[in-house]
Amino acid sequence: MSTALIITGAVAIIISVITGVFTGTFLGFLLFLAGGVFIGMILFAFSQIIDNQLNILHQLQVQNEFMRQLHKILMNCPNCDYEYDNTFSSCPNCGHRKL
Repeated sequence: MSTALIITGAVAIIISVITGVFTGTFLGFLLFLAGGVFIGMILFAFSQIIDNQLNILHQLQVQNEFMRQLHKILMNCPNCDYEYDNTFSSCPNCGHRKL
């Protein structure tokens, strides 16, 4: 998504320069160039924001997985004495259900 925004921003700048040249006046060139650069900067900023949000989301997922592993509690099955995670509803070894 961010690559598409960068490409679209670059295309907007290029089109604004070409359109500004074809206006035939210096003022028209400056206006079209300023508009294209403005649109390009907005699209580049959106791209950077999306990249930052994806980076934060990845860091939160890694931290969540780390915390889940840190607080994992193992239980012993009373039937076969097999250790398993407390989130399971039954023993994966013998099938004994916890009460």
